[in-house]
Amino acid sequence: MRNYWPFSTRRIRIELALIALFNLVSFLLFVHFELFDKLDDWFHLHPDSSLDEVLLIGFTLALSMSLFAVRRLREARSLLRALRRQAERDDVTGLANRRRANQALQRETERSCRFGRRYSVLLIDLDHFKSINDRHGHQVGDAVLQRFGKVLQKRARQLDTVARWGGEEFIVICPETELAGALTLAENIRQLLLETDFSPASAVTASIGVATLADDDTPDSLVHRADMCLYAAKQAGRNQVVGHVDAAAPP
Repeated sequence: MRNYWPFSTRRIRIELALIALFNLVSFLLFVHFELFDKLDDWFHLHPDSSLDEVLLIGFTLALSMSLFAVRRLREARSLLRALRRQAERDDVTGLANRRRANQALQRETERSCRFGRRYSVLLIDLDHFKSINDRHGHQVGDAVLQRFGKVLQKRARQLDTVARWGGEEFIVICPETELAGALTLAENIRQLLLETDFSPASAVTASIGVATLADDDTPDSLVHRADMCLYAAKQAGRNQVVGHVDAAAPP
């Protein structure tokens, strides 16, 4: 993906390296041509010269510019971190967005292949969410999404990635978690949801599909299998957790 930000970590590092290289080359040139000794001899031969004051002013300006450059680079780095956080967060819920979730899926798949430790995903869809928007308006709908995001964060572990997948769909990526543990987490989320007050909206339920990485899985195929389980949960009457479906089930 092309980077449209005005700053990047690589660019900042290159600029800092160039500043350091410029100062090093300047020092080596002064040493090689013995300019320090020549300046010292010149000052001794011309004690009334004001060149030493000019050099002092030049040194002060160079130091000030260096400090200014370092400060600007630090500000750029802080801006870059803020832009990255904003680019990876969902505006409504404050959770990670789909872009960050895809990065986590790729990272966990590579880690699983490297160390042989499986991970699982929960694909969650709020049941009949459209009726909440139709009956109470989009502001209440957004409030429900925000509250549900807090429910997910409350039940998920610190190492899990909780993200808004899109619309009323959410995903929880659980590193080093087999299917049994992921199903337990999904059921805990479903139960906690029933106990959560979403007023003025009525009780909110969710259908959850669970899948664990297989040997031949890619991030896309893993999410697809979780989506098949989610579809099966909805077909079974919603407010269900499903962690396995027949391969012939519709996508």
